[in-house]
Amino acid sequence: MNNPAIAVARYYVVLLARSQRWLPPVLFYGIALAIDSGGGDSAADAFAYSAAFLLPVSAWLTRALLTAEPPEAAAITATAAGPARARLAALSAATSYGLLCALLGALVAAVTGPGGASTLLDGLCTEVICVLLGTAAGVLSAPPLVPAAGWGVLLAGLLALGLLVARFSPASMGIRALTRVSNGGSANFPLAALPIALVVVAAVWAATTAAAVRRGPQ
Repeated sequence: MNNPAIAVARYYVVLLARSQRWLPPVLFYGIALAIDSGGGDSAADAFAYSAAFLLPVSAWLTRALLTAEPPEAAAITATAAGPARARLAALSAATSYGLLCALLGALVAAVTGPGGASTLLDGLCTEVICVLLGTAAGVLSAPPLVPAAGWGVLLAGLLALGLLVARFSPASMGIRALTRVSNGGSANFPLAALPIALVVVAAVWAATTAAAVRRGPQ
């Protein structure tokens, strides 16, 4: 018997695929990887580069998915599955798209230059962190919090940039650790980065889902 949450998430995966709104962010990410792959960097550099682009790309994908469903269809989905379950399923679907991009980035990084098992593990962890934080930036800039497309895109970009440059950000900590490895330093990957990212993302998802349930489909 199918799990209703998985069924709704699958619906949102197909919805975004058919809407073709995934094309701009995925093409942008693919072009960025293609440009970097010819630079002869180490695997650590390639992972840092990939992770840095994953954050805004995941934010873009999240906002694209949350605005892909017409209000009438969103109301039907919320009624059938429950508004909170539908919202969380949409966010899970957006995360799956981001993780697929991360897998592509990891494959490119693994063949770009030299790097050991620890670099691979740290790089994968940083990519996951950036995908998760990207979904947080995307949902904070999407309806019902930010209905206007222009302001939403601007806010998503600013949040993604802030998460990349702020020293206390888990994404920034992971990227800096990879950069140190590429410069000949020790790995010293921040073990708390992923748990902190999970807590932040869980809190953002919960708060924005509660707001969406209160306001209903936009």
